[in-house]
Amino acid sequence: MSKINKELEELATQILLDNDMLYKTPVGIIQIAKNYGINVYEGELNNEVSGAIRYNEKNKKFEILANKNNIWTRKRFTVAHELGHYFLHQDMLKDSDVHIDTLYRATIKVDEKTKEQEKEVDYLAGALLMNRIVLEKLIEDNYTIEELAEIFDVSSSAMTVRLDILGLL
Repeated sequence: MSKINKELEELATQILLDNDMLYKTPVGIIQIAKNYGINVYEGELNNEVSGAIRYNEKNKKFEILANKNNIWTRKRFTVAHELGHYFLHQDMLKDSDVHIDTLYRATIKVDEKTKEQEKEVDYLAGALLMNRIVLEKLIEDNYTIEELAEIFDVSSSAMTVRLDILGLL
């Protein structure tokens, strides 16, 4: 595991501990947002846009918007992803109007720094939703990917990526 991924795992563990959700499945990702004073909304967005986060200068609070047309597991990952931006890039977010996240298959070109930031945020989102400690225990008990995805309330593809990253496949 790279140094950055190790740090992201530690950050996710600390966030889950701080919110009394380390061993809870599925993680209450919207509750975590609320615990940090972040309002979460759903809205009608372009199909290529999964969500956005912005700092509302008027009330000095962050707001997350998830595409209401996405399936529930996608919305959960989007909220976790936007929370990742909150935890990793808060200062940058305060200096911009809104940070819009497009789906990975979108045709929008981004620079290398942005790609790296998005990878880190995705990693943190996965670590928040699919805690390594709980996953390792359940893998020992021979749960299938589909069963794990259901337990953690994520898609099977998100679970597969997470297990692969952790070397648990």
